[in-house]
Amino acid sequence: MNYKEAVKLIEKLVEKKCYYVDFVPFTFPDRNYAELDDYLETPYKETYAKKIIFIAFALMYYYDCHVYLDEEMSESFSNFKKKDLRNICLDILDAFIHKLVVENRSGLNIITHADNTHSLMRIEDGYQTLFFNINGECLNIIKQLVDHQGLFLKKSNISR
Repeated sequence: MNYKEAVKLIEKLVEKKCYYVDFVPFTFPDRNYAELDDYLETPYKETYAKKIIFIAFALMYYYDCHVYLDEEMSESFSNFKKKDLRNICLDILDAFIHKLVVENRSGLNIITHADNTHSLMRIEDGYQTLFFNINGECLNIIKQLVDHQGLFLKKSNISR
């Protein structure tokens, strides 16, 4: 899959049903929990990044996939611009994901192909990890991976 095809597919997938990864099993009744959010920035972001990297790598080795940086990230890493990063060194991919999470940058797209359909894992920034168009076995696999990392997979009520 080339870059143009990937961008078109990503644009379609982000309009599908969405799940997100959260670090608590419930939704805060008061969306104004900025003090907690600020506190979690320092001590937990490194741990969260490692967990997201584990989930991403497990999916990459379980499914056929393609991995592309967003245009914004590509500008910082021009030698990886518009290239499928699926087969680059895992240390480099680890560094990309770590940077996205810890520095609140955007974004990395992992397009998986399973059961004759495409799904998307999108790491946008900070604590924002989203899954689009996941169903059946794929949903079950992702839920197991998220659970294994002590995180929670939640269905989003917000359409993009």
